[in-house]
Amino acid sequence: MPLRLWLVILSFAVALVAAPPALAQTSVDRPAELRGGTCDSLGEVIVPLANLVFASGDLQGQTGATPVEQSGTVVQFAIADFLSSNHIVVVQESPAVSTVVACGHIGGALNPDGTLAVGMQAMNGSGLSGVAYFTPIDTFSNTLVTVLLVGGSGPETVSAGDAAGVVQDVSTATGPATGPS
Repeated sequence: MPLRLWLVILSFAVALVAAPPALAQTSVDRPAELRGGTCDSLGEVIVPLANLVFASGDLQGQTGATPVEQSGTVVQFAIADFLSSNHIVVVQESPAVSTVVACGHIGGALNPDGTLAVGMQAMNGSGLSGVAYFTPIDTFSNTLVTVLLVGGSGPETVSAGDAAGVVQDVSTATGPATGPS
């Protein structure tokens, strides 16, 4: 082979070795739900929420950015329905393992725009904490519930196509006939 061809092959090999791998977060699928009760005494499920996942797609910006598990779900309840008595946001380890990994008591001061931010605390040594954010979305008493968690294990190199961002409308979900109590 001519020297020029070897140099071209060598430069491609160096480029492949030197290029950093495309980092994406490990695929995650954590069930979430709104329940009655407290984090110490879980009550009945009021409405299931979309499972928490990592956003899909190519990572942008700094490679050291903290990965965020997230979900967004429209529920047919007003924020006031969840403030009228004890309610919580619960996130479980996985669809197969019902261990609670994060929990937040629904309460606090409403923002001037009517939204409510609820702190999510790590449970059972998960290291996951974050925020559940309640946003009124219309005059029909619907609320967008966004759950964001950070912590636990860090990012791993996997295909970015393994994870999918989800916003789920559970307006047809069954719950108590009278709503939150």
